[in-house]
Amino acid sequence: MSANDVVISGMSGRFPLSDTTDQLARNLYDGVDMVTEDDTRWPTGLYGMNSRFGKIMEFNKFDTSFFGLPDQMVMEMEPQARMVLEVAYEAIVDSGTNPQDLRGSNTGVYVGHVSIPGSEGYPDAVQPDSATSMTRIGYKTFGNVKCLLANRISFALDLHGPSMTVDTACSSASSAIIMALNDLILGKVDSAVVCGSHMVFEPYVLHLQQELGMCSRRGVCSALDVDADGYVKGEAVCAVYMQRRHRARRVYAHLITARMSNDGHKREGMYYPSSEAQERLMVDTYTEANVDPAALTYFETHGAGTK
Repeated sequence: MSANDVVISGMSGRFPLSDTTDQLARNLYDGVDMVTEDDTRWPTGLYGMNSRFGKIMEFNKFDTSFFGLPDQMVMEMEPQARMVLEVAYEAIVDSGTNPQDLRGSNTGVYVGHVSIPGSEGYPDAVQPDSATSMTRIGYKTFGNVKCLLANRISFALDLHGPSMTVDTACSSASSAIIMALNDLILGKVDSAVVCGSHMVFEPYVLHLQQELGMCSRRGVCSALDVDADGYVKGEAVCAVYMQRRHRARRVYAHLITARMSNDGHKREGMYYPSSEAQERLMVDTYTEANVDPAALTYFETHGAGTK
């Protein structure tokens, strides 16, 4: 190990039935089923779909003055836009770092978030002759535009490194981690805040994905099983703080290497995953890291709920 190794030194998050990472761990160890069916988002049985999915329950509290944002803007912001600010701040604190000490620093912010067209309803019509209408719609638009998820963190904490929202669908947060790691390795940033965020507030999303066979109609995720009929949606708004080892007061994990690729053109179609391309990427990654996969004892994988 080297003093310049990249490590995860802080983390924070909101998860189904879990307001902190510690509470999530306790629920996992206690075998709590965090996938629930209730009417907290919409009536159960709506459109004949299975309403089971993992929901964040607490998302209606935010300290506007603490982050220096106008009350009018915060009232129009979606919960995720507020919560990424909270978890980013908490992840830095969890590392033993005072966020005030990072003001003006070359700290990058990378947020993984997938946008789904048609999932947020229709906006109000613009009334250019009404100052109230223009102000409200302006705050609503810029308070919810996804490219500003990262920029708002950089603004609130005065971070001067790269600031971007990454959308590569299901792999958005992983792609954000890869971009942050590469910038750290290349010396382009001194530290990095990486967030991942996904919440569902419109039944359209779950309904469509169940009808397409992407999400389980039973509301049960049987990953890698013959009974698999799709995955079950689960929400999370979470963050990690990454820095070099010699500056870290706490080390959750060492990041050795990370790579991404694309399948390119496939005869089966654009949406069909290529196991051959994934195998090539894994071989390249293990080779670069000089790690024997047979020596590993724990894997976290993307379980798509396919057979």
